[in-house]
Amino acid sequence: MTSALASRYQPVLVALHWLLALMIIGLLCLGFFVLANMPNADPKKLDILMWHMAGGMFVLTLMILRVIVRIWSARPATATTSSAPLDRLASIAHHSLYVIVILLIASGYSTGIIAGLNRSVFQRNGEPLPDTFAVFPTFRVHAVLATLLAILIAGHIAAALYHQFVLKDGLFRRMWFGERTIVPAEKIERSGHGPLRRA
Repeated sequence: MTSALASRYQPVLVALHWLLALMIIGLLCLGFFVLANMPNADPKKLDILMWHMAGGMFVLTLMILRVIVRIWSARPATATTSSAPLDRLASIAHHSLYVIVILLIASGYSTGIIAGLNRSVFQRNGEPLPDTFAVFPTFRVHAVLATLLAILIAGHIAAALYHQFVLKDGLFRRMWFGERTIVPAEKIERSGHGPLRRA
């Protein structure tokens, strides 16, 4: 773990951020607007479930990689709003995003095991899907978590836009590619500030 400060996030972290954002929003849209409206008797649902479930596991893999990179790379100082309650709320919401995504994947995977989707969706053994997934408690949890995640994402986007266009603190630049400079940990410990060096 590093205590150095950077002007931008590590490029791998930036790529993971935007890739995960696209994938998570895409999977939520697939769940809310396609799978939720498709009867389980529809044979096409097996294909869409396969992509939905495989996408969820890929997101989990990328999330683990993101956490590792985030822990071990220098990153910018925490963005602030000059309002302690808002800053605290932002911190809670940010950490909640990680927790809810992981729980969402876990509840979806659990539903898959209970409903035998590994056989019907991936092995294509001919077993029909249950009449409805709503009979499974894990699926009901999955649906609630998906709704909470959608709300958190909307709040995250709104907060980012507030920083960029109201506070005008250049927040988007931190989570994009470009020249990256770092204050070494020794300088932070010694003076609390100092000239940035090129990464």
